[in-house]
Amino acid sequence: MSNRILFCILLMTLSLKANSQNSEFKNQRAELAIFNVGMNGLVAGLGSVINKKGGDANFKTFLNGFYKGAIGGGISHIGLSMTNLVFQQKNIAYAWPARIVNSLGSSIVQNAAQDMGMFERLHFNLYITRLEYFPLKRKLKARLFVSSLFGLRIVGRGARFDLGKTLKSGILFFESDGRFSSSLGSGKATGQVSSIGMSSRLEGDEFYDTYAEEVAHILQYDRKVGGNAYLTKFDANLKTSSNFYKSLSKYIYFDMNGPVFWLAYSFEDATRCNFFEQEAVNYANRRLDFCN
Repeated sequence: MSNRILFCILLMTLSLKANSQNSEFKNQRAELAIFNVGMNGLVAGLGSVINKKGGDANFKTFLNGFYKGAIGGGISHIGLSMTNLVFQQKNIAYAWPARIVNSLGSSIVQNAAQDMGMFERLHFNLYITRLEYFPLKRKLKARLFVSSLFGLRIVGRGARFDLGKTLKSGILFFESDGRFSSSLGSGKATGQVSSIGMSSRLEGDEFYDTYAEEVAHILQYDRKVGGNAYLTKFDANLKTSSNFYKSLSKYIYFDMNGPVFWLAYSFEDATRCNFFEQEAVNYANRRLDFCN
């Protein structure tokens, strides 16, 4: 199946999903779909020009990268939509398919931004590891995911670890009688990179509603992975000049997701409406929330 056919099927799928909702919700969901498709396309297009390997003109390279990134953004949109299954089915195990689909989309975006084949490398963040699979080489690579340790520190501080929920959802889970605080604020629950912390007072529908929203926030974080491609040449040069860094990179994955997400969220939090909170509520809870 060609990429163009895949892209057309994807757009039709997004359209059908939007039309199944009420008018106001449909409009906001359509805007979110356009944002995910367009923004990821732009990130991939610019990245592909920066990391261009062939002799094609910059504009042609940009269009090729944009096209692939838009497909990846559309798939991530579907993954974000699937977070609502956690609440619908009252089962946190549905975090697995939502994250897998989202990871497929973000993998395509990062590959496109690095001027690679769409499926040349597939990644998935599992607990404190970054898993990468290279289909053509049939090679699996696992590295320590540094940002997950930062998220773990925020969520796990003074909280109780729950092994059962962690294994069931594929996300590190902690419970606390108090609130969770970070530089981005505090609340009864938080989703940080690969960890979720929730108040022990959350039960029943409120638990699943909140859990689904935190899964969406984790997916938002992974969506920033395309930005790492902008440092590909810098990373390659550093590995050439520093054997220590080269050796360390074999076992540790350094990502730019954290700084990019922190800056974007902080900017939004200073405005009247926080886009990231609106988006998470729309996808995970299937309700309008124009301003929190």
